[in-house]
Amino acid sequence: MRKTVFILSFIFSTLIFAQNPESSTLYEKEYYDLINYIPKSLESDSINKPESRLLQTELNTISSIQIYSGFRKDFKLNESDNEWLDNRINQIATALFLDGKRILVSAVGGYSGCPDKMIDTLKLKNIEITNLKFCHTCTDGFRDEKFIELFNDKMYSLMQIEPPNRKTRLFYGKYEGRTKDRFEAKLIIKEDRTFKFWINKGHGSDFTEGFWKNIDDTLILKSRNLNKDDNISFALSSAKWIQFNDLEFRLKKGKLAELNGEKLKLKQKAE
Repeated sequence: MRKTVFILSFIFSTLIFAQNPESSTLYEKEYYDLINYIPKSLESDSINKPESRLLQTELNTISSIQIYSGFRKDFKLNESDNEWLDNRINQIATALFLDGKRILVSAVGGYSGCPDKMIDTLKLKNIEITNLKFCHTCTDGFRDEKFIELFNDKMYSLMQIEPPNRKTRLFYGKYEGRTKDRFEAKLIIKEDRTFKFWINKGHGSDFTEGFWKNIDDTLILKSRNLNKDDNISFALSSAKWIQFNDLEFRLKKGKLAELNGEKLKLKQKAE
């Protein structure tokens, strides 16, 4: 009982501080505004209510849901209430998305400490995304693992972006090789999930760009759709557009081997 009272006191003091940060910088204000933002479409679940009285409160912000999720084991929630809390995380991610907010959460801290700026932006597939950071000590990082996993998985799904896996970073960089006709081929794989590919034919280039994803060690390239201005531009130039529709390569030891018809091979170049 004492432990529960202590945890609740900690939660309430944390939430009060988050809602009333004194002398905050511009970035801190942006951070606190976001974690305390109540999505317009987020509604109270009047049908499936949690059994635990500890959860029968206004869990309608990132901050409040994150904190309660972090202490779920301390609260000794039953299976039904754990599922309710998981669903609430999915609900707030969906509601934020519907409000036009694209957010991914990452954990920072530990021995290296937390950065001064706890919010920044990144781009994936030409979508500008807010990167919200949760600061941890060396011993409490485990508390937010469930929240971050569920929230990010839901947001990736809503944005129709393949979540990164343990091999995604291995694909970043520049690759070069030659076609079967001995023309120089280049491929650039960017962290924002975009790619550029071209074949230098001397008098002109065959070119394409678009989005990529990986499934384990398989790279999949899909060209973007050309618009009217693109068609006119290519018609007036010597460049020829190449259309990749899920072109696949296998990555092995810094080399990409095409799995489709041309059997193109490209080697990763050091930066």
